[in-house]
Amino acid sequence: MATLQELTEQAEQDIRAHVRSEASDETDYFVSQAADLLAALRLWADTQQRTDTDVRSLVVAADATVLKNIATELAQGGGDDALEASRRLEGIAYGPSDRLSETFDFAQNGLQPS
Repeated sequence: MATLQELTEQAEQDIRAHVRSEASDETDYFVSQAADLLAALRLWADTQQRTDTDVRSLVVAADATVLKNIATELAQGGGDDALEASRRLEGIAYGPSDRLSETFDFAQNGLQPS
């Protein structure tokens, strides 16, 4: 199983490869948030024997309540990576809804075509 750091780095590379907007502080913020989102969801998916298709479904659904539930599951699962992933998901899920929507949009750039 990959570490949260490895998953985050890979997600950021995948997202940046598909982002069409100009580089800016705002773009960098959303790329970072989206990479955190994908990495946390992929870490959770690994622990739950889920696939990237399941992760894609969660990103497309863009549901903050589901993120909060997954954050709780990660926190209860133990381990430093799971706790950090939980913290990151909570930060995203409890953020302003317009930022959440934009984060999910950026995250879709990091997903392989289905």
